Amino acid sequence: SSTYAIVAGNDDDGVQIIDISDVDNLVAKGSMDDTDGSLELDGARGIDVFTIGSSTYAIVASGVDDGVQIIDISDVDNIVAKDSMDDSDGSLELDAARGVDVFTIGSSTYAIVAAWKDDGVQIIDISDPTNIVAKGSMDDTDGTLELEGANDVETFTIDSSTYAIVAGNDDDGVQIIDISDVDN
Repeated sequence: SSTYAIVAGNDDDGVQIIDISDVDNLVAKGSMDDTDGSLELDGARGIDVFTIGSSTYAIVASGVDDGVQIIDISDVDNIVAKDSMDDSDGSLELDAARGVDVFTIGSSTYAIVAAWKDDGVQIIDISDPTNIVAKGSMDDTDGTLELEGANDVETFTIDSSTYAIVAGNDDDGVQIIDISDVDN
């Protein structure tokens, strides 16, 4: 019976839940920040929300931590960090993660993350929010795509195929990617 917003605090390195059910009387609810450095919330940018079973989660793209953080937001007063992933070893396309969008294929739930400095995108299987797994990725190392400065991403379905559209800020363009096969 209530409506909430979750807001990324880039400078605050965290997130804030806000009850927006009464637009004339907004109420702050649970929040989380990365003051001790244990979470992937430093430079929190993009957020998307998804439900698995009876629980509601948020995935947050972290531009400074070069990663993502999963947060259980089922209890808006007591939000709980779950699994996270970062690009500390340089093997993923998460450097300066910005935009994120959640999509489903079959019974699996995935996120696709736009990575500003990597000029690319990373797909992550988030079906188990306590054990997220990197899947396929794509970057613009050869300069033939419109992914330079990948800033935001949205997904959509046409017929039986799932696609992502990525805004390439430095390319002043957009790139459509077929993500129906999340490993390729």
